[in-house]
Amino acid sequence: MKLIRFAIISVSVISILITAIASLFPSVVITSRAVEVNATKSQIQYCVKDLSAWKGWMSDWKDQSVMVQDSLAQVGTQTIKMLSSTDSSVLLQWVATGQAPYQVQIEWLPLKEGTYVIHWSFEQHVKWYPWEKFQTLLNEKVLGAKMEEELQNLTACILSDSVALK
Repeated sequence: MKLIRFAIISVSVISILITAIASLFPSVVITSRAVEVNATKSQIQYCVKDLSAWKGWMSDWKDQSVMVQDSLAQVGTQTIKMLSSTDSSVLLQWVATGQAPYQVQIEWLPLKEGTYVIHWSFEQHVKWYPWEKFQTLLNEKVLGAKMEEELQNLTACILSDSVALK
């Protein structure tokens, strides 16, 4: 009986300790990356504002089945919905199976004549659950590296389309 009581108390204390540590992590996590590109606003809009054009620069879209309908894209187990767009940004909701949804923004800001900074950010709101809080630790490493790769692909897409548009 003492052994069972000890096991229950130990599991309870460890659970409380893990929850307390997880509560120190933020509930809102933002991962962002930026790249500078020599292009016009229309060249950037061509590759970013239309989800069907994402096939040209999103590497996951080349390897998986992609269904794009208007402002909604289904890529494997991910759903991407365009919430709004302006002449200098797009706002999306990105839902991956088993994760809290991300609010994603891609904006292109003029730096100087003929040069723009493309800023891409993923914002995720998580609940208090320890497994969700600990999962956010991976965002910067895994998601950040993927974003850098995709921004390089986007830059290549913009530059190749600028050659094609001329």
